[in-house]
Amino acid sequence: MAGLIEGFATFAQPWADLYAGSTALSATVTFLHLGGLLVAGGVALAFDRASLRVVRGVVPDRSGFLRELTAIHQPVVAALAVVITSGVALMMADVEVFLPSTVFWLKMGGFVLLLVNGLAIQAAGRRLQRDAMDARGWTRLRRASLRSTSLWVAVLFLGVLLTVAA
Repeated sequence: MAGLIEGFATFAQPWADLYAGSTALSATVTFLHLGGLLVAGGVALAFDRASLRVVRGVVPDRSGFLRELTAIHQPVVAALAVVITSGVALMMADVEVFLPSTVFWLKMGGFVLLLVNGLAIQAAGRRLQRDAMDARGWTRLRRASLRSTSLWVAVLFLGVLLTVAA
């Protein structure tokens, strides 16, 4: 494993040197990563809250909510693309710190679970768009929204932990 990390560090060294040598570049990449998390997570958490309110019957207009579910997917995916791209850039700037880190891999695992859960939310939404009275679909959406909220908080916590542990 050490040889693999060392080889990847050698490959990434030109980027690591450029990143370390430019405050503007490192600030921009960090901003893109945090900004992408803010947008994707903010939109997703607002949706999660709305879905929990709709499921509980606090918001009676389920059809409007289901239309919004489709519209919300694009900005979240675009922001996640920024998060992934900037995250790779951050990791490549310090391969020898991040790749052997257990916290890094826990964060990556949490992020993958977040993406998979997003697919579950989309699947529940498609099911409900076919039949808005499907109780099982609403239950799945509720559970996925609760998981989403927990995963966003966990990924954020692990990211903060990663910055202090690095």
